[in-house]
Amino acid sequence: MSLGWMVLVFILMLLAGMPVAFIMGFSASLYLLFSPQASFLDMAPQKLFSGMDAFVLMCIPFFILAGEIMTKGKIADRIVEFANLVVGRWRGGLAHVNILASMLFAGITGVALGDIAALGSIFIPAMKKQGYDGPFSAAVTASSSIIGPIIPPSMIMVIYGAVTSVSIGALFAAAIIPGILMGLSQMCIVVYLAKKRNYPKITVPLTPKKLALGTRDALVPLVMPAIIIFGILSGVFTPTEAAGVAVLYAFVVASLIYRSLKITEYLPIFKTAVIFSAKLLLIVGCGAILAWVFGIENVPEKIKGIFYSISRNKYLVLLMINLFLVLLGMWLDCSASIILFAPMLTPLAVELGVHPVHFGVLMIVNLNIGLLTPPLAVCLFAAADISKDPVSHIVIAVLPFLVASLFTLGLVTYIPAVTLTLPALLGLL
Repeated sequence: MSLGWMVLVFILMLLAGMPVAFIMGFSASLYLLFSPQASFLDMAPQKLFSGMDAFVLMCIPFFILAGEIMTKGKIADRIVEFANLVVGRWRGGLAHVNILASMLFAGITGVALGDIAALGSIFIPAMKKQGYDGPFSAAVTASSSIIGPIIPPSMIMVIYGAVTSVSIGALFAAAIIPGILMGLSQMCIVVYLAKKRNYPKITVPLTPKKLALGTRDALVPLVMPAIIIFGILSGVFTPTEAAGVAVLYAFVVASLIYRSLKITEYLPIFKTAVIFSAKLLLIVGCGAILAWVFGIENVPEKIKGIFYSISRNKYLVLLMINLFLVLLGMWLDCSASIILFAPMLTPLAVELGVHPVHFGVLMIVNLNIGLLTPPLAVCLFAAADISKDPVSHIVIAVLPFLVASLFTLGLVTYIPAVTLTLPALLGLL
């Protein structure tokens, strides 16, 4: 079986809606079965388990569990209240609060759908009640949710670091500024649209006492991402140890400080974390089989040859890589895209003089934009499920935010200082 036939099978199963982990495992196994390398088929299970057998990947279940505890413990309400105090009085205030809350909440969940689950059910009904149209409310929620996997801690950064052997601490530091820029660019869109459409303000009486109390309430949950980030960057924790500490801190906050979770409520939380972790690790394992097949067929060199046949100019090749990743993000899950293509594209970028940490953040920002682009567009569908508006209307409403996100991607791509300054200052490069 040729590589072309395997890719065709992959695409057909993807269009049929088959889970991406099974697509990768089945298409790779089919290739091995009907090719001269049929004897390699016995090694497929070994590759599956060796792909998952990375110490750093142990942090994924813990990060997911910590995020679930903080989400189910109603911690989002306190972050929303704090964001309301900070930006709620601006025109289009609730939309600004939505974006700022997502930026703050990003350090707790690190998952876009987790952001929508926790904040979407709060903001979308509230915005519609205050006079915002439904598609705009859903578009703001969906677009701000992609900040979650960019601002650390981030699950897909851990996966990128695992498959490319790039420092996760450096990736975390490098992604902070791009994540903030993504949020600010979206807030600029809200400023323009709020003035044009005369969106309402929130009349929140702000007193020093209220600001102090709101800050105090928000600081308690926000200490968790601070512990994770500074623990890893300072070398006190490994990512896995930091994730364990995050779970312990989340338990203390939700069950002992705020007492918003009872012990009996932890069983569904553990169940959700186990299922989500199993899905993610299965993608990693099946992706390792397909990546091995790509190695047999020397696909990385072929991809390099395709790009170099067009141009060897660094900036033009980066543009082509970005276009390729945008197209990829329309069809494939972020984690699957990173597992399959990060080991191929990162050496190409390094050969062009791009730092692997810089390229990692570029790839992560780019693929997260795919969460807003049909036909995959999981964040749009999740927001539409809450708002009950047609997805086609939300796609139109999200276009300005998509432009803002692409502008941020351009800054990340062509101004290396955006990503490399902070890790360099911290001595991580």
